[in-house]
Amino acid sequence: MTVKRQAKIDFSNECECLVDYSELEKAILRYQKKPSLSRKKIYLHGHYPAVSIHNEKIHIHRLLMQYWLKTRIPFEYSVHHLNENKLDARKENLSLILNKAHNRKHNKGRIFSESHRRKIGMANHSRKGLKMKKRVLIPSEELKAFLNEGKSINWIASYYGCDWSTVRARIYENPELNNL
Repeated sequence: MTVKRQAKIDFSNECECLVDYSELEKAILRYQKKPSLSRKKIYLHGHYPAVSIHNEKIHIHRLLMQYWLKTRIPFEYSVHHLNENKLDARKENLSLILNKAHNRKHNKGRIFSESHRRKIGMANHSRKGLKMKKRVLIPSEELKAFLNEGKSINWIASYYGCDWSTVRARIYENPELNNL
C-alpha cells in the first residue's frame, strides 16, 4: 500500500509511556521523508519506547529531542531521563548530555565484580563500530632472519597471523631491513 497523502497520525500506546502525542506527531512528520501510515504503534524496544518510521526503529525520546533542537543528535550524545523513568518522554523530563557524562552519572559509586567487567569487555568487543586494531608484535631480529632466508612477505604475514601490509609497515619502520 502506497500512501500518497499524509493523514493525521493516530497512536496506539502499547507500553503506556508518557508522551505528548501532538509533539510526537510533529516530530515524526519532520523526521520522515515521505508520507507514512496514519496508525503508529508505540512499543518497547530495548527498555525504551519506540516507533517505526518506514521500517526504521527510532526511540521516542531521541526523536523528540531531535525535533525540539531542529537537528540530528550526534552519536556521542545521549538523551537523559531526569526522573530515571525510561517511559517518561515528556519535554520537562529529557535533557541532552554527553555519553561520557551520562555513563559517569549512572555508574557513580558502582563497584563492578571481575566477572561483570569481563562481560562488559566481551560486549564491547562484539559491538559494532570502529575498533582499534591490535598491534601484532613482530620482533625485528626474527623478521630480519626470515627476510635473509628469502621468505616472502605473505609467508611472514601468515606466520604471525596478520595482514601482509603489517609486515610491510614493519619493514619500512626499520630502515636496516629495507636493503634485504
